[in-house]
Amino acid sequence: MNFGSASSTRAVRLFEAFAKIGAPQSLSEISHLLDTPLSTCHGLVRALQDGGYLYSNRGTRQHYPTRRLLQIAETIASNDPVVKYFDSHMSALRDLTQETVILGAMQKDTVVYLNVTESPSVIRYSARPGDIKPLHSSALGKLMLGELSEGERESLVTTLELNAVTGSTLTDLDALRRDLKKAAAAGIYVTEGENVSEVMALAAPTRVAGEVYGIAVAGPIERMRRNRDSIEAALKATCASIGGDFG
Repeated sequence: MNFGSASSTRAVRLFEAFAKIGAPQSLSEISHLLDTPLSTCHGLVRALQDGGYLYSNRGTRQHYPTRRLLQIAETIASNDPVVKYFDSHMSALRDLTQETVILGAMQKDTVVYLNVTESPSVIRYSARPGDIKPLHSSALGKLMLGELSEGERESLVTTLELNAVTGSTLTDLDALRRDLKKAAAAGIYVTEGENVSEVMALAAPTRVAGEVYGIAVAGPIERMRRNRDSIEAALKATCASIGGDFG
């Protein structure tokens, strides 16, 4: 199912559109944003109004979300056992490296960012929780492939579309295999401009409650190269200190 076209995701996509635009929208504007018939949008807006998630201005006939969704989201986020478990470790690693730190987990044939603790630097790599990245071009994606058993990895990697996300992306299957083998042996997975141009990332695995998670440190290539040894050491030490079960 494609998230961007599924009827069941319209409400979520509507809130994402409001977040991007940051302004009230009329019914016709909502219809355009969602590429959905006006009659369908009318029913969606009415349902969200009835639930207290949208309010309307009677004069302008424009709509905007209430803060109800924010309160629900904050409650959900504050009780996420995975994010809570890793949060202090990520903050400490960010403070040590001064670069953006990302927590990721495998989802089908992609990796999803579960949490992001951004660098305090003005020039930094920015990402958002919920971002989904390819397995072959991102450091956390490579980690998810590399930490699979050899049979599982080979079964999955041969089904991937090795699209060129940037000019540096590994699109040759044998080259990817060699990269994963080298990274798994070293315990560190690296991308240099392969998923985002001018961004370098280092990722290392950790296991909690029997599940593999990845922690990555990402930033501008030149700064990451210059500080790679210290960043890699801090990342490995952080991941080595994490383990066991949630709690």
